[in-house]
Amino acid sequence: MNNKNRVRAIYTSTAIVAIALASGFALAAVLTSTTVNQSANYYQGGNTGANGYGAATLVVATTPAATSVCTSGTLTGASNAGTVTMIVSSTSGGTVCTTGDFAEEYSFAFSATISSQTNSITVTSQVGAGAVQTNTEAVHLGTGVSVAFTQTVDVFVDYGAVNPPATGVAVLDVVVQ
Repeated sequence: MNNKNRVRAIYTSTAIVAIALASGFALAAVLTSTTVNQSANYYQGGNTGANGYGAATLVVATTPAATSVCTSGTLTGASNAGTVTMIVSSTSGGTVCTTGDFAEEYSFAFSATISSQTNSITVTSQVGAGAVQTNTEAVHLGTGVSVAFTQTVDVFVDYGAVNPPATGVAVLDVVVQ
């Protein structure tokens, strides 16, 4: 390769790298990141001796698809090995829960020999220095026949917007009774 062709190759490579970098920077400018700190002041999940409920896991999530209101009334796990999904607002008595909102998700594994069982699940939350909020729902599990019964109970706490609360989540607690 003579020097003239080598110089053209270097200029061509430099131009391709410059275009790639410029387009990469343009794409990067469009993307935004959101930091969510899961080691906030008070995250807890547990039960007060309710039969069959294991320890809760907690993850950042979004409110599930096809949600337009928060759940209310008694939720029923109609089949063995299924999932019961409870969706509550982060505000007391809140009824606005929307698909894709920022949410925290508690997940309980249930396993016990039962005919049927109803438990209250209470979620306590606080955003920033705001008021402490409480929501309670009943969950009914079992088929009416005493058998080994398993179920997953997912509890979503909807924070009312796509982004996490700007002032942070100060308290988030769920108790099964």
